[in-house]
Amino acid sequence: MNGLPPLRTTPARYTTGRGWLWVRSGFDIFNKGMGISVAMVLVWFMVGMLLEQLPAGGLISQLLYMVWGAGWVAVAARGYRGEPLQFTDLFAGFRHKLTPLMLGGLLVLLLFSLVGLVCLGLLSMWGLLPLLTQDPESMVVSASQLQQLLLVLLVGMLLIVPVLMGVTFAPALIYFHDIGIIQAVRLSFAGCWRNMWPFFWWGLLSAILLLFGAALLLVGLLVVIPALNYSIYVAYRDIFLDESAQPEAPHSEPFGFEA
Repeated sequence: MNGLPPLRTTPARYTTGRGWLWVRSGFDIFNKGMGISVAMVLVWFMVGMLLEQLPAGGLISQLLYMVWGAGWVAVAARGYRGEPLQFTDLFAGFRHKLTPLMLGGLLVLLLFSLVGLVCLGLLSMWGLLPLLTQDPESMVVSASQLQQLLLVLLVGMLLIVPVLMGVTFAPALIYFHDIGIIQAVRLSFAGCWRNMWPFFWWGLLSAILLLFGAALLLVGLLVVIPALNYSIYVAYRDIFLDESAQPEAPHSEPFGFEA
């Protein structure tokens, strides 16, 4: 789709510094349409808040997780080609591959629910569930209970990480390529696993930028969030596409590296 090069047989592997190039390239794409990018993230937030007011709004939002993800990579693809960004591309996932993308969102919901159940099971086994209903200001926690709570938190984080690895590139892989949900999740996990250190650096930079954006009265998030979403597309292209098999026309502005 969109004249993309074919998928690599094996995801490419890069050094740690590649994470910085992905982030920087995300901001390069943002510069192709700053106003449109800000408008898109505002609409994205507003739709999410409106859905939360509906009886099943939380479920709908989860089902649309990959649909929105496909929209952001569709926007980024246009900017990567050196073209101005288009607002309507944000809704590309609603027009193309809607069913598999929504099924992907359901899979994400199930995986996160499973992680939550594991954590609740540990809390129940150790008798910590009553702590969740106590007033935080008057809560009294023993040293052993604190250790158990921290262990539950650690287990939850360890389980969440592979889930995030499996869904990071799944929207792009489903949207741009004729592959199934499970295969997309497996490829996404493999791509993240082979690039663990670049993604560690990407995640650290992203966290710093998000904190900085939040410190600027949340206004900075209107820049940081779309730029980071665009950086996912650049990383997807870098890791999964075999550029040598189908070279593209040069970009109007270089992104700082050759994939």
